[in-house]
Amino acid sequence: MTVQIINNRTVYGGTDGEMLQCLADKLNFEIELYFSPNGQFGTRHSNGTWDGVIGLVQSGEADIGVQSLSISEDRMQAVDFSIPYFVHQKAFTVKEPGLMPKITAFTYPFTMNAWILYVLMILAATVLFRRVIFRNTTLLGSFLWVLGSITSQPMGNIRDTPWRRVLLGFWLAIAVAMPFLYKTNFLSFLTMPEKEPVPRTFEELSRAVFSGKYKCLTLKGASDKQFLRESENEYMVKLGEMIAKNDWEFSYGESIQDLLDDPVALINTRGAFKLFFGSPPYINVRESDDNLGVWYTGIAMNKAFCCRERLNEIIHRINNGGFL
Repeated sequence: MTVQIINNRTVYGGTDGEMLQCLADKLNFEIELYFSPNGQFGTRHSNGTWDGVIGLVQSGEADIGVQSLSISEDRMQAVDFSIPYFVHQKAFTVKEPGLMPKITAFTYPFTMNAWILYVLMILAATVLFRRVIFRNTTLLGSFLWVLGSITSQPMGNIRDTPWRRVLLGFWLAIAVAMPFLYKTNFLSFLTMPEKEPVPRTFEELSRAVFSGKYKCLTLKGASDKQFLRESENEYMVKLGEMIAKNDWEFSYGESIQDLLDDPVALINTRGAFKLFFGSPPYINVRESDDNLGVWYTGIAMNKAFCCRERLNEIIHRINNGGFL
């Protein structure tokens, strides 16, 4: 919500600001703004009190709270909520990955495990063929024959018996297939270079955070850490505990773009990401494929607020009119 003074008149902008002005016009009340002392939505303390916007409404300093507040069971114990007027999809975003380094491009066609297995097969074939396939050759000579076979070179000095032909044929099949697969994948990489891997789901993000590759920040005053720790998925719970342990948070007063310069993931609503970064293809960030959850938002009301039925009626009309 934005507040501007134009021609000695207070103008409220943004979705929440325009809706607040609409409510004031229809319910015939004057707006007196109270800003959250800590700039947060609301966090519950151990004694049951709340800070932020929820705290202002709970204590009676404000009659209603308008800041796209997610409706949750904990918050409804402190304040009442209007009927929902918007839906929040909580996701995370990371910086768009760059291209993988070209200096090691020759290793990309196979995974690390595939390369290790391939090298072990070559070494095993070297030792085995020296004993049963080749005639009077050294270990180095056997290795050179085996290495030559995977580069389409003929093999010589072979003991020619039926069962040795079977063993040799099995190896030659591998020696032909592996280079073919390598060349195919390598040409694919040259045609469409790979990008560095980044977390795409919350499960991948949890593993990246625990391995020390990424930090994950939540919005100050939001309930995201609580939602993570109350999840049925163990990886979500661990991610929430790691965030709480390290006190990883950010606020809208910080430069969001600068935060993403490091290996950092930000948890927020998809609507907020679109507001900060824009829409594809003109953005340099990537949103997650899945959601932390989907929550409705409403206007927080003090338990003693008198006009809740009338307020809900106006919001109902706004929803039906398609203004939000």
